[in-house]
Amino acid sequence: MKKSQLMQSPNDKRQYLALNLSNQLPVLLVHQQDAEKSAAALTINVGHFDDPAERQGLAHFLEHMLFLGTEKYPDAGDYQHFINHHGGSHNAWTGTEHSSFFFDIDTDYFEQALDRFSDMFRAPLFHADYIEKERQAIEAEFSLKLKDDSRRIYQVHKETVNPAHPFAKFSVGNLLTLCDTPEQSLQQAVQQFFKEQYGARRMTLCLVSPLPLQQLEQLVHRYFETLPNDVSAKASLSQPLYLDEHQALQLDIAPHKFSQRLVASFALPDIQPWYKYKLISFLAHLLGDEGPGSLLAYTKDKGWVNQLSAGGGIDGSNYKDFTLSFELTEQGVLAKEQIIETLFGQLQLLRQSPFPHQLFLERQRLVQWSYLYQEPSTALQGACDLSVNMQHYPVDDYVYGDYRMDLPPDPLYRELLQFFRPDNMRVMFIAPEIQANREARWYQTPYSVQPLQPIQLQAYLQAQVPAGSHLPQSNPYLVTQLNLLEEADHMTKPVLMAKESGFKLWFKADTDFKTPKGHIFVQLNLPNCIGSVAQMACSRLWLELFQDQINESFYAATTAGLTYHLHVQHNGISLHSSGLAGNQIKLVSDLLGQMCFCPFDELRFDEIKRQLIRHWQNHSKNKPVSKLFSQLSSLLQPLNPDIDQLAEALQQQSFSAFKQFHQQLLKQVHLDAFMLGNWRKEDAEQLSQSLRSWLAEQLQGEALPRQRYNTEGIGPVWVKVPVEHSDQALVIYLPSRQKRPVDMALFMLANHLLSPEYFHVLRTEQQLGYLVGTGYVPMNLLPGIAFYIQSPSASCADLYQATLAFYKNFLSELEALDEEEFVQMKQGLSTQIKERDSSLGARAKRLWLAIGQGDHQFDLNGQIEQALEQLSLTDFIAFFYQLLAPDYDAIFLATGDKPDHSHLTEQNPFNLLEKLPLLSEWL
Repeated sequence: MKKSQLMQSPNDKRQYLALNLSNQLPVLLVHQQDAEKSAAALTINVGHFDDPAERQGLAHFLEHMLFLGTEKYPDAGDYQHFINHHGGSHNAWTGTEHSSFFFDIDTDYFEQALDRFSDMFRAPLFHADYIEKERQAIEAEFSLKLKDDSRRIYQVHKETVNPAHPFAKFSVGNLLTLCDTPEQSLQQAVQQFFKEQYGARRMTLCLVSPLPLQQLEQLVHRYFETLPNDVSAKASLSQPLYLDEHQALQLDIAPHKFSQRLVASFALPDIQPWYKYKLISFLAHLLGDEGPGSLLAYTKDKGWVNQLSAGGGIDGSNYKDFTLSFELTEQGVLAKEQIIETLFGQLQLLRQSPFPHQLFLERQRLVQWSYLYQEPSTALQGACDLSVNMQHYPVDDYVYGDYRMDLPPDPLYRELLQFFRPDNMRVMFIAPEIQANREARWYQTPYSVQPLQPIQLQAYLQAQVPAGSHLPQSNPYLVTQLNLLEEADHMTKPVLMAKESGFKLWFKADTDFKTPKGHIFVQLNLPNCIGSVAQMACSRLWLELFQDQINESFYAATTAGLTYHLHVQHNGISLHSSGLAGNQIKLVSDLLGQMCFCPFDELRFDEIKRQLIRHWQNHSKNKPVSKLFSQLSSLLQPLNPDIDQLAEALQQQSFSAFKQFHQQLLKQVHLDAFMLGNWRKEDAEQLSQSLRSWLAEQLQGEALPRQRYNTEGIGPVWVKVPVEHSDQALVIYLPSRQKRPVDMALFMLANHLLSPEYFHVLRTEQQLGYLVGTGYVPMNLLPGIAFYIQSPSASCADLYQATLAFYKNFLSELEALDEEEFVQMKQGLSTQIKERDSSLGARAKRLWLAIGQGDHQFDLNGQIEQALEQLSLTDFIAFFYQLLAPDYDAIFLATGDKPDHSHLTEQNPFNLLEKLPLLSEWL
């Protein structure tokens, strides 16, 4: 058994031990003293590329089957039930060349969970009863994504590469590819696949826990040393992804949702050997720059492009696509050739310029700071990330590999630029009105393929640097030095630093995470943006136009370790900035200053208005379950109207009317703010003064109450919502009438216990749909629970009856429990409630939410935990019966007709809204 050491940040207090077990399984053990739970993740170098040609989707199918019973734990629902009931979660994914399985759990039950987890990879049963059920589940998953444009376009990509490369395979699988054949049953095929592919030498395992390393080492020997290792070493991919005939092409693709995009893709070799230099991400930074002199600035100024992203694309062990994706305007659709020529002109600028050493050092410094001051991750996130890293990096770089950014040799940079040639490029044009002469298999995507003409290739080769183009300038927002607060500066709770007419500021210095970062939240209460549906539509358009207008001048901040987000929220507009504390106050002040003087252009008004309306119209093509939840939100929240209403109201807005809206927007402003992180009191005073100065230039107003529709007394209603999808879906929302901690504890515990059982019974056992679950859904500060299910075959009435039958059966099982079993069940939820904030960002959001909810003692979780502890089984059963009462104010949102049930009344969503009283609440 070999043990190794690895590089780690001086601020990383975790202890690591890397070792290889006798069966050649590489293991990384992590002792994280402050971890709330323990976690494990196992990643294996097996994915859909390994599927047999005659059974495509088999790796994905195997992922599903591993959860459904093992030799030691044959019950198909045992693993999920055990993890969930002890405060944990679990999941898995199957990719092209890797699959990964992971869970977290209360540390007291970690060993028992590892026993179950390891048995999945030692002795899965592949029980015949579940082979057919999971086959149907895979089909439902496939059907669910038939209208998903990412899948539809991905399939076109697969059909236009070298067919001998495994990327060309169908990854998901369905009833057609996963079936018995005369030569071999599906059960035999999955057993054979597991035996031939799942060996310890292809796996990497990571455990993260507060348990000491010595104890973790004993656990991995006990449970993982017996994993089989009969598989041979994996052969490298031998076929290239593209042959010559697959390059210098244009693919025209028709999307399901409205979209106009132009994507240029360049083929690179395997980039893993270059990981130390982060050259691909640096090149993406140069080409994807959004500041003055950039590719985006030039094409946007021409009226061709709205947005640009650079550096994405598929990648694997012998290929990488570097893509540049342009979101096109109407003019841009007609200027595709000019856009590609401009791209090659920008590439010419890179070739003519020396390696941008100073820009690289700026990026390197930010990455190094991220490494030195990395915020602690949860045990689960840490285990997942590290088990994947173990597949790609040498032992020394398991932790450091993602952050390593050595200065590259200039010849390597020049070599990389040589791949950006017209004859090594594919162009995708994605738009509704294309002339298609082919249809992609599985997803029926209309598309066509045509070679780029010699005259086009020549024009690209001769492209000149666009006028005014230059590389990014030195960053004005980049600080040169970081200084951490002393631990003595830490504040346990936020304090109200300022409270005066039109203005409140909360402040909390925080040293717990030992990071030079901070968060600032600013909520602007704006009565003139919420008075009508038209105003609410205009406020959303105003925000899109504002961000479009300021993007170029503020892009430098986003590349200097700062981020900002603007949202239409609550009673107005919210601003949230985060990242390095230095210069963040300046960023917030600059952003607010721009709001008052931002000039809007009529051409951009027309373009962004058209874009936003299309975005809303695309909403009708979302998954039915998503559409139902959106409808639920608009039913209960007056300031979140139906998408179709917003689109209709915005359609009527002229530019002159919009300018009048803009002039009135910042009148009667009330501002609430919160500052948390690596700041001193003097910083808070500086922000306070800056906000005061800004407010002094506006007409100040009073704080506004929260508004909500009151559903109390409506009884159970069935709301039918039409959707553009063949699947049927049902969402059942059960709201509380009160917002006491005990009510929150009841609904949280109900969801905690129901969620895995509902999934197992309706999805795994009854195969009613792939998208199945429950969720704790607080709405308007009231707790609630929602059941949701989407089915390709069952009617909404059948889904309702199945849910009702499940609920009654679950209630009978609940009544059979004793108090001791109930206490154990509560413990799993209690573990989750007690979890400390996993990062400064998580803490900032929790405390800002508490401020918005009027919880100025910041102790709601403690109150819920106390209420949960005092909750008796008798009270909980009574609560379940209450939810089942025929007059309970339940809302059933469905895509189909209601069941023949006397106490359900059918309502049109708009008619129902007219009947609900509007409540205003002061917090």
